[in-house]
Amino acid sequence: MALRLALGNYRPAKQPDPLGRDYIGYFPRMTEAEAWQAGRGVWPLDQKVVARERFTLITGQGVVRAIAEIGGLSVHGDKKAVEGRLLAPGHPMYDAYFNRPDPLANASRNSVTYGDLPEEEPFRLRPCGCGCGQDVERAFVPGHELRAIQSRVREHFGGDVLAFVTWVDKQLPDGGTAA
Repeated sequence: MALRLALGNYRPAKQPDPLGRDYIGYFPRMTEAEAWQAGRGVWPLDQKVVARERFTLITGQGVVRAIAEIGGLSVHGDKKAVEGRLLAPGHPMYDAYFNRPDPLANASRNSVTYGDLPEEEPFRLRPCGCGCGQDVERAFVPGHELRAIQSRVREHFGGDVLAFVTWVDKQLPDGGTAA
């Protein structure tokens, strides 16, 4: 499935904007990079649902203005922004949808939509994130996320879980524990 984020009309972003943007929304002659920056966040996205998605389509005035491969989400309070890289000509998703009508248009007023697109089929499976070699539709085979964490704790922290947790806490912007 793909994630479609529909831009409204151009307007100044509420300040301070968590992504440092001056504006959000669509305007004519917008570049792909501008559409991506305006449309990738911040949204009330479900992390578990987005983790299953591979591509994001950003639309403006009913036309696909940018397409990106999802690399993850960044959390901004109760909302999230999609992280990823823009696709270019030659990629099947780009060639099929860029600058064409929104393939996931519907009667809903919700800007966030999920849907299956036939060009995604060759990209549905990817290697499990733990390195086991199995192909999956999600980031991990069920239960393998723990295997990946345990492997990194052993490799980088000598198996000391407390050292890992302390390190993670120090990496967080607020210097505290994850919520």
